[in-house]
Amino acid sequence: MSGMSILNQRFTALNLVLFLCCGADVLTVSADEANGITVVGMGSIEAKPSVVELTGMVIGQGQLAGDAVTKYHGNRRRAETAFKNLNIPGLEIVEEGMSLYSSLNASQMQAMMRGMAVNNTQSQQLSVSEMIKIRLTGIDKLSSQELLETIVKIIDSGKDAGVIIGNDTTPTIPGQYNPSKARNTMATFKVTNVGKLKEEAYQKAVQDAKTQAEKLAKLTGVKLGKVVSINGDGGVPKSSSVVYYPGYSRSSMTANTGKNDEQPSSLLKSIPISVAVRVTFSIE
Repeated sequence: MSGMSILNQRFTALNLVLFLCCGADVLTVSADEANGITVVGMGSIEAKPSVVELTGMVIGQGQLAGDAVTKYHGNRRRAETAFKNLNIPGLEIVEEGMSLYSSLNASQMQAMMRGMAVNNTQSQQLSVSEMIKIRLTGIDKLSSQELLETIVKIIDSGKDAGVIIGNDTTPTIPGQYNPSKARNTMATFKVTNVGKLKEEAYQKAVQDAKTQAEKLAKLTGVKLGKVVSINGDGGVPKSSSVVYYPGYSRSSMTANTGKNDEQPSSLLKSIPISVAVRVTFSIE
């Protein structure tokens, strides 16, 4: 048998192995996709926050559960009155849920910190607490100085009424420093109507994909055809923006719509709403 015949046999065997191993992937690619150009277009819209939210906690404590509940209701009424008397347009209080729990007293905490046995027969402090969101809408119509002054009024008024403003900074283990709670974020700024903003961003992303595909078609000396498939995924990284398409295997992609129509940020500045679309064009 000649060397050429042996080479042909090995080549045929290799093709058969590749077909058996990769046949499932080959079947997922249509005829148009196998000769197409796939690109990932990016689109972004920046929007100014229109809502600011402060986290607060109303709490009542006592040796008896009845005392804790009574103090809680009193603090709750003072907080409502304090925020109402500010007369700030767009200010509302959103209830986040109530909890009832007991905590160690000072001597019990000291014993635990020293590694000693905790005397559970001593009375423990009972607490009734409620998490609230102090939400202010329409902040996009205020200047930065006006907004800052308004937030300061809300914080000072809440603290005067006994509301704990900001994230919980209580150590997970009493007496132990927790670096993750060292910085207390007071306010969260949010862009609303994210769904509508994404529609505008998708228009930019599709145009960006078309521009990239036209450049690739020109560079490779082919004529760009119609769109044969398109998938949207806001989490597609920028680094995977362009792919030429011989033997591409389609993967499932879902749009990242999120659970609500708001985009949060800890910074008071324009928030980018970014999306990406993977578009496949046929080659004529």
